[in-house]
Formats: sequence, structure tokens, C-alpha cells
Amino acid sequence: MDHERVGRAVAVVTAIYVVVLAVWALVLLPKAPDGTVPYQIAALVAGFGAALGLAMMAAGRPTADERRMRDHGLEGWAVVDEVREIGAETEVDLTITVPGSGSYPGTVRRTGSVRYEVGATVPVVVDPDDRTRIRL
Repeated sequence: MDHERVGRAVAVVTAIYVVVLAVWALVLLPKAPDGTVPYQIAALVAGFGAALGLAMMAAGRPTADERRMRDHGLEGWAVVDEVREIGAETEVDLTITVPGSGSYPGTVRRTGSVRYEVGATVPVVVDPDDRTRIRL
């Protein structure tokens, strides 16, 4: 899950909801018929929940770049040569093999800790247009 995308989705929906709530409180609430305010509040809360759910679903979808790699990427394998922790990122040096071409070195950087052992063989997907773009 891409926590950054989910955080942005929640922030955008909340900001829009604050605007909707302000319009409701300043414009619509004074004109509301008697006895309908609890139902209006329930509708506002339900609308916020639905919008938040839809935004999180959209944030969870793969990006266009990830879909392109999934659909058109070349599958292969890689041998882990070295794993380095650099601050909050982990850098993994690989020897990549894609059928139909020779082996070549590559590096993948990931946020957070990556649990790969040196010498392990892992599946990879390589961008056919740019062989330096690798997805584990």
C-alpha cells in the first residue's frame, strides 16, 4: 500500500468536506426546515464516509506506470549482490537476467527495510524501454 497516496487522498477529501460543511452551516442550515437537521447531519457524515472510501480505493489502484510495467515489462530474475541501509532507504544491488539478453548489474532503492539475503534469487520485471527501471 502506498501510504503517501492514501494520506494525500484523505487530506483532499477532508479539505473538501470542510468546505462543504462550512457552506452547509453558513448557507443551508439557517434555511433548513424544522426537524430535518439530524437527517442532514447524518447525510453529511455518510457522504464523507463514502467519499473517503472512494478516494482510498482510487489511491490503492496501481499507478499508470505500475500498470504499464505489469502489462509490458520483461520478466526475469536477479541475484542479490549487496543490501545497504541508507537512512530510511534500502539500496539493493542486483545481477539481473532477462531471457534473450545477457546479465547486467542494476540497483533498486526502496523506502524502508527490505528483507533480501545476499545470494538470493528474486523475480524481477524490467522496463523494455529502460532496462535500469526494475521492479522486484
